[in-house]
Amino acid sequence: MRQIRRPGKTLRTALCAALLALLWAAASHASPELFKEQTEHYSIETDVSPEFAHLVGAHMEEIFKEYSHRFGNYGQMTLRFRVAVFDDEEQYWKVTPPQVKGSTGVFVSYDHLLAAHRHGRTTEEVLRTLYHEGFHQFMYNVVSQECPVWLNEGLAEYFAEATWNGQGFTTGQVPTLRLHTVQSAIARGRYIPLAQLFTIDPDRWLQNVSTSSHRADLFYSQAWSLAHFLIHAEGGRYAGMLSRFLKELSEQEDQAEAFRVSFGTDVQGFETAWAQYVMSLKPSPKFRCRDNMEALMLLARLVYEDPRTFDSVSDLRHRLLHSRRYGWQITRATGETLKWDQTEEVAKLFRCPYHEEEGISYVIVRHTPTQMPMLICNHHPGVIIKAYYRPTSYGGLAVAVEEQVRDTVPDDLKQAILDASE
Repeated sequence: MRQIRRPGKTLRTALCAALLALLWAAASHASPELFKEQTEHYSIETDVSPEFAHLVGAHMEEIFKEYSHRFGNYGQMTLRFRVAVFDDEEQYWKVTPPQVKGSTGVFVSYDHLLAAHRHGRTTEEVLRTLYHEGFHQFMYNVVSQECPVWLNEGLAEYFAEATWNGQGFTTGQVPTLRLHTVQSAIARGRYIPLAQLFTIDPDRWLQNVSTSSHRADLFYSQAWSLAHFLIHAEGGRYAGMLSRFLKELSEQEDQAEAFRVSFGTDVQGFETAWAQYVMSLKPSPKFRCRDNMEALMLLARLVYEDPRTFDSVSDLRHRLLHSRRYGWQITRATGETLKWDQTEEVAKLFRCPYHEEEGISYVIVRHTPTQMPMLICNHHPGVIIKAYYRPTSYGGLAVAVEEQVRDTVPDDLKQAILDASE
């Protein structure tokens, strides 16, 4: 989101109803009190819980270090950044402009406010929204209020994809779907020409991304790919040019002149180098693992009439590889199809790229209130990844995949993972 300036259907339905009842019961006990947390650089307010306020404050301080590490030499903060996170959308809408209706987070520059809500979203999704909008807040207050929208959004998306493992952030992650979106556009000649992207203003950007979700995906993904290119391509060759560009922007308002001084005038050569770099990228191992887990949960929903009976990853593997009675086919997030007779590709679903030992990488544990299965990967540095079912508004079950820092995993879940791994 850009910164805002002033101006088995029956069974699945029954399962969803049970899940929603549990969620509503939990929500009915939530306190309306506003919880506050103040850190060195942020002032946090939330109606969720004091623990959530502390979590947000801790994450914002850590991502602030990442912003500052790359872009902290341009100005000084004069005030704490305001952050408000609401449990539902209605409270969020009360403090945000009407033109962002339907958004999940926004930085309102004229009010110096970063706001978000967590309705229907995982904790990881909320935090990634805060990383994104937090960069807009940092850019506006510390670096420049005139950053071109393609770079502002691209860098915000770059930081939104960072991985926090409890000790530090790993930036430069390459998500499968985002990469696929840009590579497909380049291969088909349907990307946004850089000469056009570089001159687009915030209002035209908003008009374009409001046209359709597909167009929004392309704009944000291409902007992400440009940020990734500028920071990482050719061993960081362009990183110095990026730093100079931001320095020029912090000292003057003429974006075109700042671009010329920093990157030169050969936009076509710049575009060729960017396209070659993007086409050479591959998804990061973490995202390949997440893709595998999502596919396995989708397949379990096809194989087992009642998803609650999915209690063995080995049994699912046997059914998918050795039974011919299912004849299944799924479409993955990239649009690629996976079919029952592609045994080599199906077998790869059961392996995490970080798992060095032989055998299946994933285990099943139970979500205690619902007794629904959770697929767990415990092979990533500092985090676990969990995939589970959550109810949709139309009575179905969607698959959610979420990271959690290992040190914050509850003791009962830690023990369940250990027991399942034996």
